[in-house]
Amino acid sequence: MPEARNGTAAPTVVREPRGLASHILVLLGVSAGALAACAKIGEDVLHRETGPFDEPIRDFVLAHQNRAVRSAFHVVTEVGAPGVVVPAACLAAVWFWRRRRLPIAAAVVMAPAVASGLFVSIKRAYARARPAGGAPRREQTYSFPSGHATTSAAVFGALGHVLWREEMLPRPAALTLATVPALVIGSSRVYLDVHWATDVLGGWSVGALVAALSGAAYERVRRKTREAGEPRVRAAAA
Repeated sequence: MPEARNGTAAPTVVREPRGLASHILVLLGVSAGALAACAKIGEDVLHRETGPFDEPIRDFVLAHQNRAVRSAFHVVTEVGAPGVVVPAACLAAVWFWRRRRLPIAAAVVMAPAVASGLFVSIKRAYARARPAGGAPRREQTYSFPSGHATTSAAVFGALGHVLWREEMLPRPAALTLATVPALVIGSSRVYLDVHWATDVLGGWSVGALVAALSGAAYERVRRKTREAGEPRVRAAAA
C-alpha cells in the first residue's frame, strides 16, 4: 500500500466516469424543462384554452394534405405505435444484458414501462376527446397526451443517450436517434387528424421527462459499475 511521506496511508481516490457531473446537470436541466412544459400544456388542456393553438394547425393540415404523404404517415404511425416501440425497447434491453453484459439495460426498460403507465393514467384523468379524424381510424382512447409521442420520445431518447455514453454511436448519430423518430411519429398523429397538436406536444414533454430520468438512472448504475470494476487510484503524497 502506498504511503504518504509522513508514513500514513494515502487516501483512496475513485475515478468517476468521464463527464459524469456535466451529464447529470444536462439531464436535470432537461427534466426541469420537460416538467415545466408538461405542467403548462396540461393546465391549458384542463382549462380548455388550447383552441386558438390547436384549431388553426388542424385546419392548415387538413387543407394541405397530400395522398402520398398521408400514406407514408400511415406506415409511420403503425410502426411507431406503443405496441411496437415498447416490445422493441425490451428486446434492445435484453440484447444489452445478454450480449454486452451491461446492467444499464435497466435504463432502457425503464423508459417504455414508465412512459406507458404515465400516458394511460393521464389520458384517463383528462378524458379529452379526439379530433374528428380519430373516428374513422377507430381510435377509441382519449386524446391527451399522445401515446405514440410519449413512448417514442421516452424510448428513443433513452436509447440514444445510452448508445452514446457507451460509445456505440457518435454524438450526432445518437442525437438524431433521440429526436428524429419521435418528431416524425408525433407529427404523423397530427397529420392523420387523430390527435390535437397539444396532445403531441404534451406527449413529447412527458416522454422527454421519462427519457431524462432513465438517463439519470443509467448514469447512476454506470457509476456504480465503474467503481466496482475499475482499479482504485491511490493519490500521491503532497
